Amino acid sequence: MAPKQLHLVRHAHGYHNLCIENHQLLDPLLTPQGEQQCVTLSKEMKEAALSIDCIVASPSRRALYTALLTFGDVLNSQPNLRIIALPELQETAALPCDVGLPLEELLREFEGKPIDFSRLDQDWNNKLSGPFEPLVDLIQARAQKARKFLQSRPENDVAVVTHGALLHFITEDWAGCLAGCGTGWKNCELRTYNFDMSSKDAITNATILELPEPFRRRSHDLQPLSADEQLELREVAQRTWAAEGYLVIPAAILLGSHAGALPDAALNLDKVATTFTTSPIRHYDERSTAPAVKSLM
Repeated sequence: MAPKQLHLVRHAHGYHNLCIENHQLLDPLLTPQGEQQCVTLSKEMKEAALSIDCIVASPSRRALYTALLTFGDVLNSQPNLRIIALPELQETAALPCDVGLPLEELLREFEGKPIDFSRLDQDWNNKLSGPFEPLVDLIQARAQKARKFLQSRPENDVAVVTHGALLHFITEDWAGCLAGCGTGWKNCELRTYNFDMSSKDAITNATILELPEPFRRRSHDLQPLSADEQLELREVAQRTWAAEGYLVIPAAILLGSHAGALPDAALNLDKVATTFTTSPIRHYDERSTAPAVKSLM
């Protein structure tokens, strides 16, 4: 039985969000602003009476500290609860800021903290070869693998702390994807989803759907993009991110069925114009300074 709800959170503001030069920092920590974002989100979740009974996070330090700070009260109230560090939830790129610390360093830094590192091996942070290379097909595969892991959880309310670009692959929702530096998610933003159990294909894919009312408030009553528009916007985003060095599109995909010119004419530009910008380079994370999530249930 799949969890009743998934509460997806982008990590709080980190030092790599301050400027593009800081993308060279290895596995950066949260800024004081990011720590305060966690405190704010924790209060909002408490006010919304969310009953979290499982926490899963990227093994990157900014995600782990976001989970520890945001869900501190949850962890204190459930002494046996551990944050599950899931390697499939790490960010898409091979930039230094998106490469995690070796397992032995994580174990040393987080000794005594309620974190389960048992799903990590010595190669979990290898972005040069293997399943975590920044190849778009591998990213899609591990995003689905992460959804299937979450789908298999027996708990009711699962919180997931991960990264901005990967969240578009996990949710398969590309609205707003180019509004910031590699993502449309604000730092420490929370969105709530259910698993789609309406068809065999949806169950097999572990498809998730955002709850309608939080989506309506967050999107200011915009209509959701259609399936075709999502696919077209996904292609725009992936090509843009590839040009900016966040991921790699294999030649086989470029030469495949989506090879030609971008289908701009097919996009409903009135609907998606406010969801992304075509600026080729963003020197800081425009979404990072936004206030904490306002789309709780």
